[in-house]
Amino acid sequence: MDLNHVNLRVRDATACREFYERHFDFRFAFEVDGGQFLRNDDGFLLVLAPADPHQNLPDGFHIGFGLPDAESVVNVHGRLTAAGAKATGISDFRPGEELVTFRCHDPDGTEIEVFWEAS
Repeated sequence: MDLNHVNLRVRDATACREFYERHFDFRFAFEVDGGQFLRNDDGFLLVLAPADPHQNLPDGFHIGFGLPDAESVVNVHGRLTAAGAKATGISDFRPGEELVTFRCHDPDGTEIEVFWEAS
């Protein structure tokens, strides 16, 4: 069974759409009632639905993007920070845990983890 989609309730669907398209390789699929529906190459659907009033997500909630290698994590970090996105520093836990990761936030404040983990 595969996870098929995530529906995020956001203040500004357009700003979030541009962020995910620019930094995480999503493409616009369609729009319904102001909600932006985006897909990636794996067919995963990210729904950015307007919410008024907005409610903050619970502490600890985040979405994660796994990358194929540690260098890809470093590259995404560089692109995000060069574009002015706030991101934590890169945590490299090799060789013990074989994990390289950092966190950032989308324009709505949703926490994102970007990581590579050896399988």
